[in-house]
Amino acid sequence: MPSRTSPATPWTPAFVADAVAATLKRAAEHDLHHAITEVARERGLSQATIEEWVARARAVPAAPVPPGLVTCHDCDHPMILVQLPKCPPVYLCMPACGRAPVPAQSLRDAVARAVLHRAPHLVPKDKIDAAAAYAPGGIHRVAVGASPKDLHFTWRSDPRQLVGPRMSPAQRLNYARARANHGDRARAIEVLHTGLLHTDPTDDSSALDVATANSAALLAELALADGDPNAALPWAGWAHRSLRRLRGATSPEATAALKVLAAAYRRTGNLPEAANCYRDLIRHHTSADGPRALPTLAAQATLALVLYQDGHCAQARQLLARAAAEHRAAHPGHRDGPRLRQELNRMRATCVDQRHGHPARIDDPPHDIAAALTKESSTP
Repeated sequence: MPSRTSPATPWTPAFVADAVAATLKRAAEHDLHHAITEVARERGLSQATIEEWVARARAVPAAPVPPGLVTCHDCDHPMILVQLPKCPPVYLCMPACGRAPVPAQSLRDAVARAVLHRAPHLVPKDKIDAAAAYAPGGIHRVAVGASPKDLHFTWRSDPRQLVGPRMSPAQRLNYARARANHGDRARAIEVLHTGLLHTDPTDDSSALDVATANSAALLAELALADGDPNAALPWAGWAHRSLRRLRGATSPEATAALKVLAAAYRRTGNLPEAANCYRDLIRHHTSADGPRALPTLAAQATLALVLYQDGHCAQARQLLARAAAEHRAAHPGHRDGPRLRQELNRMRATCVDQRHGHPARIDDPPHDIAAALTKESSTP
């Protein structure tokens, strides 16, 4: 286990805040582990020390005030929790602008009083002692002036009830998955929205950790299942971009998020974008699972449906015919085989009804597959 740095001279809250700010800025460009390594080397600190400071700044369960809620009124930078050895916890902007640190407990008490006074219904009756944790449901931002009493609140126009505001990202993801698996989709969506409350999926940012990125992917998936593809699309895009950066484009997590993104594009009528996603899925599955694997053939079949929706019926029929033939040859008796052939017949019938005038036998299976099928059917 890496050891923590012992300071030659006492650290200040400003020193810690600046180190955390530098780390999070690098993390947005690369990944958190790489950023911690670089900043530790540049500042002559151990990775464990930087990791501890960043974890405290981003921690949800034990934070006096939820991360992302508090900013400095003077410089408008976010304020983070800093706790040095043998010192009480304080909040300070990152990077530090020269202001005095604000005692964490005083800030927590002031935020709790504000939410209990203006929006007491947002705090469960058995959670009054943790009222500050529920503050983001009603408060968009708290700008801190010179003292904990000099607070400037920006209240939400659409207050929301938070679910499990003290859960860590990993706890939140596991809880949401469990609720979704038990059929409680609404509760799962609520808990995911709580964790992503300060995230704007339409900007250029990305998640700093895999659990948060997977939470966004699950939220998009549940929104699609709830019949709200417009809500799903930005979360699906943000999740895929984040997981591609954190895990790599061909990782299982990024591939799963890409599948959700493809479905969201299709359901919102963005068919060219959906087709591009399914082409990427075909490449990923071909490389990881093989050209005749079920995920590969499923992506090919879905791409054919998207192409057909977008008016490319000849190309769609050719692709679906090939996928159906490959599926029959590689997975005889599989339940999806008849469905693929039924969909192909539907496409053919529609083209005939609408007099598209395609050449005869345009979607006959390739010769090698047809030969394999003939041989298969003639075998006793």
